[in-house]
Amino acid sequence: MRQVLGLFNNLGNRAAAHALAVSVFALFAATAFAEDNEFGLKLTEAARENRLRLDFDGKTFSGPALDQLLAAARDAQFLLIGEEHGIAENPKLAAQLFTTLVADGYEKLAIEVSPPMAAILDAAVREHGIEGLRNLYASPGGEPAFFGMLEEAALIATARSELPDVTEVLWGVDYEVASDRPLLRQLRDMQRPPATDEPLDALIAASESAWAQYEETGSPQYIFSFAGDPALVEAVSDAWPAADGAALQILDTLQSTLEINRFWIQGRGWDSNARRAALFRLNFLRHWHAAKEKGSTPKVMVKLGGNHVVRGRNNTGTFDLGTLLPEIAALEGTSSASVLVLPGKGSLTAVLNPSSWSYDPKPAKDNYSGGIDVLTDAAYADAFTLIDLAALRSIVGSNIDRYGIEVARIVHGFDMLLVMSGSTASSELDHD
Repeated sequence: MRQVLGLFNNLGNRAAAHALAVSVFALFAATAFAEDNEFGLKLTEAARENRLRLDFDGKTFSGPALDQLLAAARDAQFLLIGEEHGIAENPKLAAQLFTTLVADGYEKLAIEVSPPMAAILDAAVREHGIEGLRNLYASPGGEPAFFGMLEEAALIATARSELPDVTEVLWGVDYEVASDRPLLRQLRDMQRPPATDEPLDALIAASESAWAQYEETGSPQYIFSFAGDPALVEAVSDAWPAADGAALQILDTLQSTLEINRFWIQGRGWDSNARRAALFRLNFLRHWHAAKEKGSTPKVMVKLGGNHVVRGRNNTGTFDLGTLLPEIAALEGTSSASVLVLPGKGSLTAVLNPSSWSYDPKPAKDNYSGGIDVLTDAAYADAFTLIDLAALRSIVGSNIDRYGIEVARIVHGFDMLLVMSGSTASSELDHD
């Protein structure tokens, strides 16, 4: 390139030099595009050669892709399902997989709520199935994020019903963005020292005030998990030095939630995401160690947003469960299997409207499909498509400049990609 530029400088006719420069740069650009396009086409063709069809008749999934998912899960300690939230068909698939895999030792479902809220959901569906959730959600703050969607509610009810004699089926691994009120009600009703009365009353009053402002204005800034002061929780903890495990879990959840979201409000996005990823790992390890102490090594289905289960650094620059769980499996002498589930082109997803706490059918918002057309172009137009990403790794390699960082992240970060062409948005669970 330097030689070409030197030639331009030696030309006497500036107009001619400019015209030649434009032509040469255009030639280089066209050649680079043709090469990139050629590599992309080859990768798409390789994806087509390693795809399987997943059929769905509205109730039941079938086909070679289902067989592959089940085979991968049976050989694994953990089945990680990363998703674009709000696809109606994905929790239906997860429910069918879990039901089948119970016979192979699966007995835990890790979900994107806090540990104490997962325990509340678990108890609700254990006693009354999906009606238990409707009753729970009728109380202020009873509906956590995501599980107000009908299909997601049906998933946890199904998983719980498959294991009626297991004490705990749902593992919460996240913070708690919306359900501080039922957690605070539990704290209020516990046996606790009188010294906690004043700080706990102050914490409950702050939550109620924030939610009242939210109800009046519809402004998400008043959602308590974003508006609350972590010092209020700390004051309760300081007044309760001998708190038991259940109280400590609730206090830790509230404190962590407020700290994570305070970082976000302050414009410290990376700190917020890093703190949340650390909480995911810590919460999972608490569940895991508790199970191991009881002599159990359960198989676990993990269903979270794709960013939380990708292997390696995710698109927020942090390391989450997708990195931790394969290492735990390796230490156990087993393995993990992971699949990223995306809507097909033109599909709609249910997106949370934080002003009304309802779900609206909209295009996917998390952009997991961005920059990976060379993969999604391999999907069937008339069926769901499972692509074996492990078979593409030797092609993509470390060629980030050729395929882009998103393609490399997906191919190396997941074992399979499921594209749900023609998928629909989740609906809402009706409740008072």
